Amino acid sequence: MPSLGSTTLLRGFKVSISVLDAFLAANCVPETFGTPPFHRDHPDNDSISKLLFSKITEYGPAAVKNQFRVVIPSRAPYNASRIAYVTHAWATVYAHREVDLENDLPAAVPEGFEDLRQEILSHGDGVNGVKDTEKIPDEGKMGVYMVYTFEIRGSFTPSELLDRKKTRQVCDQCNATFEDPHHAFGMRQKHRILAHGSKEGTNPLPNA
Repeated sequence: MPSLGSTTLLRGFKVSISVLDAFLAANCVPETFGTPPFHRDHPDNDSISKLLFSKITEYGPAAVKNQFRVVIPSRAPYNASRIAYVTHAWATVYAHREVDLENDLPAAVPEGFEDLRQEILSHGDGVNGVKDTEKIPDEGKMGVYMVYTFEIRGSFTPSELLDRKKTRQVCDQCNATFEDPHHAFGMRQKHRILAHGSKEGTNPLPNA
């Protein structure tokens, strides 16, 4: 069954794919052509994320690498996006979750991020820059954005679902323990239904 992707709430700036790709090509990183990076590869296995972090550390050595990534919208059956987003803070939604703006999406711009923004945008300027027809009207605009990325490239597994795969599960109401290589979480949930009247079901929607 195909993945349904995910939605990312982010702070950062928007940039045309043409300008972003010119920046990537100049730094020997494969261009996107509007194809989103794999969410699961960030931050250590995605070449774009690694480039952004290396650039940021030139300007701000105290940077946290997980903050900086490229998010590109996508949805079938539409053409590839002409717009990408470069983040300095982000939170991804699998189903639903509370967002603490102060901690999850702090408004303070990290040291070096504005320098990175200007460096990326510079690839749209000058004689050898990107044509104006390939740019977006609000190139480089900072803001808060919500971006949906379709299917496997947007797919991620929240920690709550990873915890359900553990072979030892404990009831959060009476500390009853259930151990099974495949069904421990289901056993825990059935116990919570029968013993404690839980209405969650055996496969509750994750709060993530």
